[in-house]
Amino acid sequence: MATADYHTQNGFLGLQRRLWKALTALANEKGVRLMNPIWMGDTQALPTPRGPVSLTIVLPSGEQEPVTLDGAEVAAWLEGRLSDVDNQLDQALNALNARRRR
Repeated sequence: MATADYHTQNGFLGLQRRLWKALTALANEKGVRLMNPIWMGDTQALPTPRGPVSLTIVLPSGEQEPVTLDGAEVAAWLEGRLSDVDNQLDQALNALNARRRR
């Protein structure tokens, strides 16, 4: 997928699939079960070109953790370059895991 097209319907669907795959892999490592994330604040809006991508990670208990990914970081991640995307997803899962254990 070309990085510049994640703001289109097909491009965003591809990005969602890749982010979900990365997120579930991280969650499985931590023993965390996930529900489907809420994308773009559940507005059904597409990201703007080079704009941020937002998702809310949801646990079966209802706990939620919002994540906003910078457009430049998303583009770098899609291109396989150094990016903070995986780290941000990991931090969000850690925050959920910490709240879950209380």
